[in-house]
Amino acid sequence: MYTDRHRRRFATDQALGAILRQAGIDKQSAILITGPAGLATLLWFCRHDYQHVGYARTGRAPANDSDLLLVPQTCDALGLTRILEEGPHVRQGGVLIVQTPEPEGSTGVDPIHRLLRRFGFRIERCLHGRHREMHVARRIGRR
Repeated sequence: MYTDRHRRRFATDQALGAILRQAGIDKQSAILITGPAGLATLLWFCRHDYQHVGYARTGRAPANDSDLLLVPQTCDALGLTRILEEGPHVRQGGVLIVQTPEPEGSTGVDPIHRLLRRFGFRIERCLHGRHREMHVARRIGRR
C-alpha cells in the first residue's frame, strides 16, 4: 500500500520529469549537478536511468559545457552569481534549473531574472512554491 511519502515522491518524480522533458532534456543529455544538495539529486538521475550525469563541487570548476546544469538547493542571488561566474558551464542552448528564495516585495522585475539575463540566459519558466521559486533558463548568449 502506498503511504503519503510514496505519493509525494511519485508526484515529485512526475513533476521533475515533466520539467526536464519540456526543457528538452532526455536520458542522453549531458547533465551536471552542483551544490550541497547535489548528491541526492545525482542518485535520483541514476535511479531514473539518465546516462550522462555528473556532480561538480561548488566553487571553481572546469569549463565542461553541459546540456543541463541543475542547482537543487535554494540559493540566493549572491550564491547564484558565484555559480555562474565560477561553476560549471552550460553550453549555448543548454538549460539551467535553479531554486531561489521568493523576492521580497513586488518591485516588478525579479532580480534573479535580471541576473540570469546578464549572464546570457532567457527565462523559460518560473515556478512559485513554498517561499521559493524554480527558474528554468536557457543560455542564449555568451558567458
